[in-house]
Amino acid sequence: MKRRQKAAWFLSGVAATVLAVSLTSPALAALAAKTIQVYTGVDVYVDDMKLEPTDANGNPVEVFVYNGTTYLPVRAVSEAVGKTVQWEPKSNSVYLGKHTGEKPAVWLQDLDYFTGRTLKVEPTDKDNLGNTRQEVITISGFDNTYLLNGQYSAISGTFFQRYKYRSNNATSSLYIYGDGELLYSAEITGGVKPIDFYVDLTGVLELRICFDPKVNTVDPHSALDDLGLWT
Repeated sequence: MKRRQKAAWFLSGVAATVLAVSLTSPALAALAAKTIQVYTGVDVYVDDMKLEPTDANGNPVEVFVYNGTTYLPVRAVSEAVGKTVQWEPKSNSVYLGKHTGEKPAVWLQDLDYFTGRTLKVEPTDKDNLGNTRQEVITISGFDNTYLLNGQYSAISGTFFQRYKYRSNNATSSLYIYGDGELLYSAEITGGVKPIDFYVDLTGVLELRICFDPKVNTVDPHSALDDLGLWT
């Protein structure tokens, strides 16, 4: 499995600014940085509401003027107009809104939840077939709600029994709801192969995901991998 590359690190802070001001020829494949003089202190309003640009970590990001043109952080623009943002490293491209890429627009653990808890992620783990998986959600149980505002088309992932508990018969359940309606459910236990799922989220405003391990243990028997949202 290829190591994931996340859009958040590139589209935040100074990196986003470098992207905005790297005025290179379209024919060039690589980004180039240059030193410029800019003017800050610009306020931006969307429908008479002041925009407070921040990076992926919630830190303020300045709007600035260069050569008579005002530059805004890509992430701030996407959030203001209600569009998702994706970074494609192969083409050095930023996509706002719908885009069919090789990976999800956002991994669930990187999406800010509305209610629930922070998802625990392990760098590596093995499924019950012995396959190594990366950035695995192994939290012992959660019931999280996310406000999608209709921006995503689907959620996909893999539900599996962890290798060290492959002979354990404890059952774990996964439930995915869209606007209060049950869209998908699955159960996993010892002897069941990893379950890949892809659930349509077209038009869904509120996503709710419940992971119930049935057995109250600090170290859960099952886990989730590649849990991502697509535009």
